Parts: sequence; structure tokens; C-alpha cells
Amino acid sequence: MTEMYRTLDDWLIDQGSESQASEIQGLFAGMLATSESPQIAQEFAARLLEYADIPPAALQQVSSELDTIVSTLQKSWSGLGLDFELLLPADDEVIDERVDALGAWCGAFLSGAGLSGGLTQHQAMSEDMRNALYDLSEIARITLDEEDEAMERLFFEVCEHVRLSALVVATEYLKAVHGIADAMDPPPSSKPVH
Repeated sequence: MTEMYRTLDDWLIDQGSESQASEIQGLFAGMLATSESPQIAQEFAARLLEYADIPPAALQQVSSELDTIVSTLQKSWSGLGLDFELLLPADDEVIDERVDALGAWCGAFLSGAGLSGGLTQHQAMSEDMRNALYDLSEIARITLDEEDEAMERLFFEVCEHVRLSALVVATEYLKAVHGIADAMDPPPSSKPVH
């Protein structure tokens, strides 16, 4: 994923875009996590052009990378999501760049979720989903005041929290849309309990 991050980030710079590679995955992750539209991949391309302010012809240069992001996310969101990874700079990049990319990922995820329209169509949100969206909105504003060794450990913990929060949004959305009960929820009783 780190090689893909660098490829996409360099491509965005070449296009004169101010967006980061992490935002590409974040945008699509948010759209896909909150939409079941069969045209989501085509819609994503249009939204990406608008979001990153790039010309349509430029997408051809990174079409295989974009296809990989799409297929990987679709697989993650439709399964358990255990293989889902955030698209972020390599671990050996400076912590400032990684923190900035993580915040950008969260902001793009929320934008994608908003653009899909899925959350407004299904207003009944679980507490878990509300908390996950709130956490992502807070992390979107993340900044780094000082660097020390503890920051590395904290960064990885926050990344894992972001990953799990995105998975919560995707799974809770699917449960709400399909009326799927959580495995931990008790089965509905036909008899009233007194």
C-alpha cells in the first residue's frame, strides 16, 4: 500500500491538486461504506475529479491503482474487513506527513459518506455509528504539536481506531439497510415480558 500511496501522491502533485493520496481512498471508502448503488464506481470517478480538482483524462494514468482501491474496499466492506488497510505514507516517512495524511483520510471519508447520501436516507443510526462518525470528525482535525517516540505508538493506535471506526460505519450501515440484527442482539420475543 505504501508504494501505491507514493504513486498516487506523486500523480496528484503532477496534476497540480492539493489533495493527498490518502484522501482518494478515504473518499471512496466513505462513499462505499454508506451506499449500495451499483454505479458507485462510476460515481466515484466523477466525485474524485471534482474533489481533487483534476482533469478527466488524468484518471487513465492511475486507473489500475484506482481499480485496486475500489475492489479492495468492496471486498473489505462486504466481508469482515479484516484485510482493510488505510492508504497512508510509509512508516519511515516523517510523522508530520503521516499525521496530516491520516487527518485528510478521515475528512475525505466523511465527505464521501456525505456525498453518497446514504446516511441521510437511513436516519436511524446506532450509537456505535454515531460515535464512529464523531471520532472520525475529531481525528480529521488532528495536528502534531511535538515529536517524540511516544508519538509513533500513539499514531499507530489512532490509525487502528480510524480503521475500526470506518468498519463500524460500513457494517452498521449494511445492518440498517438490510435490517440485519446484530449477532449479540437477543431474538425478538413473540410474548410480552412482564
